Amino acid sequence: MTYVDTGRYGEMTLADASPLERPAVDRPWQPLLRKRILVCGKGGSGKSTLVSLLAAVLQEQGYQVMVLDGDASNPEGLVRLLFGVGVQGEPKPLIEFFGGVERVTCPVDDPSPLTRIGDRDPVPDRPINLSREIGPEYSLAKGSLRLLQAGKIETYGQGCDGPLEKVVRDFLIEDAVVSLIDEKAGVEHFGRRIPDRMDIILGILDCTRESVSIARRISGFAKAMQTENVWFVLNKAESQAMEAQMMGLLGELATRVVGSVPNIPGLAQAALSGRPLDEHLASQHVEPIVARIEAIAAGQGGSSDREGSPPTRKDAHA
Repeated sequence: MTYVDTGRYGEMTLADASPLERPAVDRPWQPLLRKRILVCGKGGSGKSTLVSLLAAVLQEQGYQVMVLDGDASNPEGLVRLLFGVGVQGEPKPLIEFFGGVERVTCPVDDPSPLTRIGDRDPVPDRPINLSREIGPEYSLAKGSLRLLQAGKIETYGQGCDGPLEKVVRDFLIEDAVVSLIDEKAGVEHFGRRIPDRMDIILGILDCTRESVSIARRISGFAKAMQTENVWFVLNKAESQAMEAQMMGLLGELATRVVGSVPNIPGLAQAALSGRPLDEHLASQHVEPIVARIEAIAAGQGGSSDREGSPPTRKDAHA
């Protein structure tokens, strides 16, 4: 299956076609290697969908990708988007690797770092070797992608999901991968200082005033964190006029927008049918976003040039 586009905001459908001919190859220029990218935003903005599409494009460009599902309240969300409904079961929760909620504490009540069972060394000081330490029961794999889950709210009265958030914050790995972390909706994780150990924060904004408010709130948190590595993606824009209106509402934050993905009916149909997202479905929109994030990670500018073009691969190697 592939993506048929009759114009940036024209009719978009799924159609049978052969896979893209370009193979996934290792590239000497991989500035996102070992970077942790936190994807956040309001409920329904499309965070998990964008994580899935980013993962597909990153794999296509030669990256090994680790996706960490940090949304404790969204059962099977990323499993379905990445693998479809035919997958039997979900990965074993990572929190069990660290001793479960009986051992792992809430980062607000106890900000001390995550540790392995029987080991006092903080995980951030001695990162996890994903290939040697984490057994296959903790992940689902496809090609150069591994999906892991911090954990889910499974039972009535389970309590605070703070321990799961500590896993999200501190699950640093030493393997040569790029980590995409799908956070739960809202901004509570900022209150728990979960973004402290992220390299890039990527806010997904659907075309609503609520998303504009979320963007302003996130920007304020970024100033408190003293970081400039906070960027935004517009999602589900139904027209150029809608995109322009959102950019106007964002004001000075429009310079932090690294790309836009239009509303694509094929995505909703794939989700309803229980099929995994077609990795080529929105590549023409997501590839430029990845290129801009790569340029940011490589230190090629501190703001998004919405009028310019992303760096070409030739430029990147220069």
